[in-house]
Amino acid sequence: MENFLLSLICGVIGAVLGSFSVAQVWRVRAKQLQEERESGKKVDSTEWKKLRSLVSVKTKKDRSHCLNCNYQLKWFDLIPIISWLSLGGKCRKCCSRIGSLEFFSEILMFALFVIIFLIFNPISNGTVLVLPAIRLFILLISLVPLAIMLIYDAKWSLLPTKLLYIFNILAFIYWATGFLTVSGGFNLRSIFYLVISMMFFPLIYFVLAKISKEQWVGGGDWILAVGLIFLLPNHPVFAIFLLFLSNVVGLVFAVFQSILHFRKVKRGTQIPFGPAMILAALILLAFQQQILVFFVNLIM
Repeated sequence: MENFLLSLICGVIGAVLGSFSVAQVWRVRAKQLQEERESGKKVDSTEWKKLRSLVSVKTKKDRSHCLNCNYQLKWFDLIPIISWLSLGGKCRKCCSRIGSLEFFSEILMFALFVIIFLIFNPISNGTVLVLPAIRLFILLISLVPLAIMLIYDAKWSLLPTKLLYIFNILAFIYWATGFLTVSGGFNLRSIFYLVISMMFFPLIYFVLAKISKEQWVGGGDWILAVGLIFLLPNHPVFAIFLLFLSNVVGLVFAVFQSILHFRKVKRGTQIPFGPAMILAALILLAFQQQILVFFVNLIM
């Protein structure tokens, strides 16, 4: 019962942060459009008109509101999942569609927080283990910039630089604190494993990005790969699995996109790879124990 209640609380927090993540997606997009306009670049006038109110409000006074009629949402409009369902996915005032992005983001973050809590539960025999609890907290918080980047890259094929660095810092702290919870701690083998992992995935993508001038691989993909390596167990096998699974997920995404738009994806068509990498990393994170057992049995 205790684990059920704690996992439910984690899920609710995840749903709240899922809603927050989508709100930040629109704020980051609004800021990007503003910067592009100021630099003389042409932007979509309809999109800018819809989002410009997000950059004209000071942070302290920034409250969630409908992007169509500017209705300021009340507390009962902000209850994750429930509010969207009760309003039928529409604004309470103007009845314009809010969109399913917010709803699915809340659902997925709810599920992610519950699953990760159950996998990395820091409670043993009724006692909270401090270091595992700290690592769990860092891991859950790191899901927020990941969620924002997943949505942003999927919609606009761009990984915001600031979010990349925020995520990488959190992922590095998560990786570093892992050595405090295992016997042997930090050693030369740990450094060796990390270097091999970085050379296998992030370095290869860095080289590909530079050679192709970011035509084959985006400039932010290799930076994201660095953080994802930190987030996964410190062993080169996970870098191999991450590279392989990312491409599989990317291929599935391309096929789904062609079916959705009823057209064949042409050779050379750029498909955002960030979401595929993030989804692949989350799958590996959830099944890391099974992967380690499989790998050990394979080499024995």
